[in-house]
Amino acid sequence: MTVFSLQWKMGHAGAADLVFGRGTASIEVRTTYIGDGLGSMVQAAVDLQRGSRSAVAHLPAEPSGTCLFYGGASSEVYMQIVQFADMQSVAARWSGGKLRWHGRVDTREYLRTVAFMAEEVLDQCGGAEAYAKAWGGIPFPMSELEALRQGLSA
Repeated sequence: MTVFSLQWKMGHAGAADLVFGRGTASIEVRTTYIGDGLGSMVQAAVDLQRGSRSAVAHLPAEPSGTCLFYGGASSEVYMQIVQFADMQSVAARWSGGKLRWHGRVDTREYLRTVAFMAEEVLDQCGGAEAYAKAWGGIPFPMSELEALRQGLSA
């Protein structure tokens, strides 16, 4: 299986880029503080870890957004990264999605990578309080990260 990476690059206050790398492919996804993109990703990982066969993570970016869809999870999970031009209006919310990447990833390795990414964000920000300040008051997903860590150590 090809090695993959995840990096959450905090930009100016209230914005970040998720960088997903797989082999020679690299996808950058912009997200903003109008939602909890990091928390959504960590929660989706927790859901998969607890046995869900599918999950969704949403990374909003005014007015666009990107969804990470996970399906058929067992030892591997099928993942799609789909960008939508308009995630705010009711009329156009799910129309015109652009598939940015899709493929299967090792589920346990994905969970480890999400946990490592979240821990890096916490370290780079200088703690949960600094993250919340930089992210428009949205708290760092500490309880979700703890749940993910506990499941990985079991």
